[in-house]
Amino acid sequence: MQHQIPKRIIQTGKDLRVPLRNRAVMANIRLLNPDFEHLFFDDAQVEQFIDREFPHYREVFDAFHYPIQRYDFFRYLAVYFYGGFYFDLDLLLAASVSPLLELGCVFPFEALTVSRFLRDNLGMDWLVGNYAFGATAGHPFVKALIENCVRGQRDPAWVKPMMRGSPPLLGDEFFILNSTGPGLVSRTLAENGDLARMLTILFPEDVCDTRNWNRFGDYGVHLADSSWRRKKVFVRQKFSDYCWRWIQHNCVKESRQVGKSRYHPASSSVRPQAELGRRLPRMPLVSILIPAYNADQWIADTIRSAQAQTWERKEIIVVDDGSTDGTLATSRRFQSESVCIVRQENQGASAARNHALELSQGDYIQYLDADDLLAPDKIERQLAALPDGDSTRILLSSAWARFYYRTRNACFVPSPLWNDLSPVEWLLRKMGEGLGMQTATWLASRELIEAAGPWDTRLWYDDDGEYFCRVLMASEGTRFVPEAKTFYRITPWNRLSYIGSSPEKKSALLLSMKLHVQYLRSIEDSDRTRRACLAYLQAWYHLFCSEPAAVAQLQAMAAELQGHLEPPRLRRKFAWLQPLCGQEAAIRAQIALPHLKLWAFRRWDKAMFKWEAHYRASSHITQGASFNQHD
Repeated sequence: MQHQIPKRIIQTGKDLRVPLRNRAVMANIRLLNPDFEHLFFDDAQVEQFIDREFPHYREVFDAFHYPIQRYDFFRYLAVYFYGGFYFDLDLLLAASVSPLLELGCVFPFEALTVSRFLRDNLGMDWLVGNYAFGATAGHPFVKALIENCVRGQRDPAWVKPMMRGSPPLLGDEFFILNSTGPGLVSRTLAENGDLARMLTILFPEDVCDTRNWNRFGDYGVHLADSSWRRKKVFVRQKFSDYCWRWIQHNCVKESRQVGKSRYHPASSSVRPQAELGRRLPRMPLVSILIPAYNADQWIADTIRSAQAQTWERKEIIVVDDGSTDGTLATSRRFQSESVCIVRQENQGASAARNHALELSQGDYIQYLDADDLLAPDKIERQLAALPDGDSTRILLSSAWARFYYRTRNACFVPSPLWNDLSPVEWLLRKMGEGLGMQTATWLASRELIEAAGPWDTRLWYDDDGEYFCRVLMASEGTRFVPEAKTFYRITPWNRLSYIGSSPEKKSALLLSMKLHVQYLRSIEDSDRTRRACLAYLQAWYHLFCSEPAAVAQLQAMAAELQGHLEPPRLRRKFAWLQPLCGQEAAIRAQIALPHLKLWAFRRWDKAMFKWEAHYRASSHITQGASFNQHD
């Protein structure tokens, strides 16, 4: 059997006189995939194909009661025989499917299911679509689909359990869906774990958002014209639509309690899980360590983000650092065999992280602040980037983006640190260009973590910057994994990362700056490293210009680096304030304005977040609810 899906697209229709919209869709597919062979089968050609290649299935083919069942059966047979991609005539592509060729077998997530058999008996609350899929010729999973189609046709009682939960007035349609359509594909996946590992499922970020349903990953959208469904009289149609929406609404509410992401042994947005798992000789245990202080508003989402990681072997440790709000009570709702919740007297984030590390058993350590989020496959993708035999001294990093309330608005902007770099090159870029990496982007082996030593509890600001400098110095360099993603929440001004006028934080920052300079010069003391250190000191100098003692220390450090720090310059929009209010007030205004803008953006995003939540709740999931379970 070939290891790659061949460059072939298969489609079918009653005849070549397809509607204009379908012809436009077909033309778009050809334009986006010009080097693919295109096979179109009308009704007569479908029957000829069955007679020629699968005559032993002709009786089954003719016995299907509904025409759409025959089309479903044919699409599995054609892909099994030829290999390639099958696309419905109402699938509109947005990009070439060439990147999917290496996957071997790929299917889309379609929607959440209303089938109680799938949910309660098979533990699966989602459906696999069959409006578009690809596979190599002779793929075992496609063969299993064919066999189950035959079984369902010969034994309708085998299909009936899948009907539990379906609206009574839509019985015929749901029988079709579960005998040859998405319900059958989903049941085959759930009941065949060995075959499921040969698949890739194109999951959206949030399976509970109906706007993400019927998407062929990032490659296309199913327009879902549902031309195969029977027309009903007006009253019957309206009543059945109401029943369907009510049942669907309840199922979405139920699924939201599980979370927005789904794990399946086959699931990955890029490559099969089996391939990812083979990258490491042993499945290491990953410890996700979460320090929390007065984070009741965010901690539940953060813990769910950790639980949703597709890497199976994980433990989650939350250390509540003497919170005075409901953080501890909220966290304890998640306590389980894999989630440990402990409390300590308030000692700071560094002390909480040290305590969590002492309690952990993991081979790899993932730090996660109590208001941030990880993409579901973040850890899995980073570990997959370590080939067999790779050193545990490699420090893994990931892409990250800021957000307020809605992660879909997060914008991932690459920086020069988003590369594989040596320790000295990484520090040069960080300090020389004023860059940084968010705490949760890192994934480090326990060997690296132990070599770096504990977090410095003196640092109430930039503790993560100083700590990961030490981790980096103990490493052989960084390996950047662009597909892995971290979401950094911008919270109000009292957040740990906001320095303001706090003397404790300024003192901590000054200490951290001294250590940064010391670390870089200990690796390499040259003209270029001294220039990077001077640029680093200059970038933070404006925070200390009103404190003579701190200015003296910084100028002494600059002198050691054979340089001098210049007074901070005012941008043009603030320079006019200097004659009126003085330089110090103008500098404070220059520092404060970006934070005011962040406050305004955050308030707007919060308002939109609440409005969207209210709209979804009040509309009973009507948006996108035009019968989302399709052929």
